[in-house]
Amino acid sequence: MRWADAAAVVAVIVTLILTARQLRPLAEAAAFLARTGETVTAVPAATWPRAAAWVAISIAVFARWRTAAALGAWSAVLYEIVVVATRINGDPGYVAPLHLLVWPLLLAVAAAVSLSVSAPVGRGLDLLVRRGRWLLAVVAAFTTLTATAIPLLGEYIGPSQADSIDPGFHPVFVVSSRLGGAVVGLTFAVVLALALATVLGVDRALRSRVVTLMGAGAAGIVAIHLGLPRPFGVWDVPVASGPTQAVLLVMGPGLVLSAGLLLIRSGERPAQQRPDKT
Repeated sequence: MRWADAAAVVAVIVTLILTARQLRPLAEAAAFLARTGETVTAVPAATWPRAAAWVAISIAVFARWRTAAALGAWSAVLYEIVVVATRINGDPGYVAPLHLLVWPLLLAVAAAVSLSVSAPVGRGLDLLVRRGRWLLAVVAAFTTLTATAIPLLGEYIGPSQADSIDPGFHPVFVVSSRLGGAVVGLTFAVVLALALATVLGVDRALRSRVVTLMGAGAAGIVAIHLGLPRPFGVWDVPVASGPTQAVLLVMGPGLVLSAGLLLIRSGERPAQQRPDKT
């Protein structure tokens, strides 16, 4: 029962943060439009359905509609499968590695599984208590709004200029790589820290299980980022190759889960063996 309750808490946290993550491209485009009058960055067509789906799933979670939330999450998984299949098979010239395409699918699967195997999501909301729910709202807002940092802090050169003789290339907006890396790294660190802080009000016995599940998820996200073109916005090239990333993606969460289970069992065994003095 404790693990089911822990999974319910994690399901709420993961769903809301993933929803906020899906809203980031839209927030960034809106900020660019507000400052420059141009969208500057292209918003992929898949962004809108993703954002709409996860907003609907989050609404279902907070309305305590467990079945609707789980079905919505698995529908989002099917959508990600279609996106991957379309991008791989739809254009013979598309050569992006598979591991760069499937990470949104992995995140959707993680959220769908947590919503399916946990106790009712309403239970997760109750266990977070009021302080945790407010802090989670702060986490979600921070996740989305940091996407506006680049449009607001970068250097706006001026509107696009077209030359009928030699169109050439006219930069509209300039951002230093250091600034971009700082925003990505800070976002990841703060979101992780705040997400962990949301569970401080949870019962102690349950808290260790929640932290273990969240640690396994964080290990998986780290493994995903290590294979992206600019890991955490810090390095200019992927740190891990495709095969290495796959191994880390399996072993990292597995090791965290194993270590968490051992610590939980070792901590609970003395309490179970302690004689009753009453």
